[in-house]
Amino acid sequence: MSESPAGTQAVGRALAVLRLFIEAEGDVQITEITQRLGLTPGTAHRVVGALAAEGFLVRNPATDGYYLGSTAILLGQAAQRTLGADRAMPLLKQLNAETNESVNLVVRDGDESVVVMRVQSTLPLRFEQHPGARFPLYSTASGKAMMSRAQDTEEYVRSLPARLPAVTPHTVATPRRLSGELERTRARGYSIDNEENVEGVRCIGAPVLDAHGHAHAAVVVQVPSVRLPDARIEKLAPRLIEVADQVAQVVPSDRTMRSAHRRTEPGR
Repeated sequence: MSESPAGTQAVGRALAVLRLFIEAEGDVQITEITQRLGLTPGTAHRVVGALAAEGFLVRNPATDGYYLGSTAILLGQAAQRTLGADRAMPLLKQLNAETNESVNLVVRDGDESVVVMRVQSTLPLRFEQHPGARFPLYSTASGKAMMSRAQDTEEYVRSLPARLPAVTPHTVATPRRLSGELERTRARGYSIDNEENVEGVRCIGAPVLDAHGHAHAAVVVQVPSVRLPDARIEKLAPRLIEVADQVAQVVPSDRTMRSAHRRTEPGR
């Protein structure tokens, strides 16, 4: 039985702590870290202290919580340059300006869609969301767009339960129905989310293809249902596909905008 390399557990804990800050809307307290990761207070303090010493986290004296530091910011900026995401953002902003609707760049992480970049609509009626938000692949336009051109589509569908958990009353109910939607998405080049993930919100998504024609990312336009009738979907779809193709062109050909696959929780 092989042993894990020395320090693996410590590294896993540090990375798990950093991931908590992806979706954090404010300072993160030590108590939240211990509760969510199952760490003892002593372990949490040691991990946070090490990250703070390297500039990944900063303690806020006013709240006694922590927020991301300059090292984390610089690392994120470097990742965006490496993946071409800094060149993708102007394309998302242009699509947002043309539609005045929210536009997301989403990547796949195992069986979830993860929002990595977002340009929010300025209209009063909109769905609030933030980078780092996660949703099931089967209930989202992004997930269906990616899975329509994924390498493991059949394997993914076979792994699903006979009855899919309903995120909303409109969520596709079975793997067979999902397979049909993936086939239609592949044929027309874009996917549709008919209030399947959030009631009152419709989305259309187009896959971002890598050099091998596979998708690990998608561009999505997210719209309140009252502003997205079928006729508008047909009008927006060609432009959305064009933008997804442009995003693919600015991502280096030897890289994919792909997140890590599902992780296990770090040990105590």
